[in-house]
Amino acid sequence: MRLLFICLFFSLTNTSGAQSSDMLVLKKKGKTVDRFFAGNEISFSTGPVYYDGVISSIDRDTIFLTQYDIRQIPTTLGVYYIDTVATYHSAICYRDIVALNKKHDKSFNWSGSGAALFGGGTLLTAFGLGSWLFAKPDTRYYASPYLVGASALLGTAGYFLMRAGSGGIVIGKKYSLEYIAVK
Repeated sequence: MRLLFICLFFSLTNTSGAQSSDMLVLKKKGKTVDRFFAGNEISFSTGPVYYDGVISSIDRDTIFLTQYDIRQIPTTLGVYYIDTVATYHSAICYRDIVALNKKHDKSFNWSGSGAALFGGGTLLTAFGLGSWLFAKPDTRYYASPYLVGASALLGTAGYFLMRAGSGGIVIGKKYSLEYIAVK
């Protein structure tokens, strides 16, 4: 009896693992950068619409995506708990994908630091120029030209850091997305 049960168990596990799904390959100048297949999380845009979810399967160049609407729900005690309110199923052709979002690793956030530098540099420059207009030279409230120049330089550096860290992977000249049928 035990032998029959063990044989039945292994035959069921082998048949359920035989299902295959196609995959998408992201290439940068012909070299493989990333692969997407069933079970992966993906976020991309198709022009006006943004998608973020888990790939259910990829079949005949169509991505079947499951999106979860997760919200905080209050209880009668005033405590919040996280609940999945709804799930949405979508089917998108991979040729409609315009841009993929970059994966967020736990490294330093250059875009956020650039935004802080840009905001701080802009404010210091504005207050420095305002002090030149409304305060007399050689007084306590008159801003130094070095301070105004350095703050303008920091604001400019922050702007370029902010722009360099934003945006996703645009499918086009440098990046390409290819469909591979697995049989």
